[in-house]
Amino acid sequence: MNSTPADEHKFLELVNENRDRILRVCRVYAWNAADHDDLYQEILFQIWRGLPALKEEQFANTWLYRVAINTAISFVRKRASRLDRVVHFEHADLTRTIESRQATEESADDRIADLYTAIYKLGPIEKALVTLFLEDFTYEQMAEVTGISANHVGVMLHRARKKLSSLMKEEAPNE
Repeated sequence: MNSTPADEHKFLELVNENRDRILRVCRVYAWNAADHDDLYQEILFQIWRGLPALKEEQFANTWLYRVAINTAISFVRKRASRLDRVVHFEHADLTRTIESRQATEESADDRIADLYTAIYKLGPIEKALVTLFLEDFTYEQMAEVTGISANHVGVMLHRARKKLSSLMKEEAPNE
């Protein structure tokens, strides 16, 4: 793609306005800091690559989420297939990894770290719906991003929230 200064400006503006959103998608889908950085770079690359397809500025947020979430889902599938061939986590290893990840959540309180850990355990579409819900997207906007009907979004989001609630209860320390 031959880029123009206008393309570069549009890209930088879109990324700067949505940096926190992109980082939240990375946080939900990436397991460790290295994967987080790799996924962030891959999302930026896909946004740059797909920028010519963005016709109407009013749909930029929805388009950006669609690119970010689709990239994240593909990224997770690629990583999972490599991990399946190379590493098999034992339960204790997984627990240590989760605890280590929570320990690195410097700026977030324990409840938010628990929330992200629980979200990470959801399926790819559930992660997408919960992430979009937390960003205050409407069911129609979620449907546009995920490619499923708004009615089905409501059903799937309800199930994902119940599953998330259950996972959060499992994560909560016994008092």
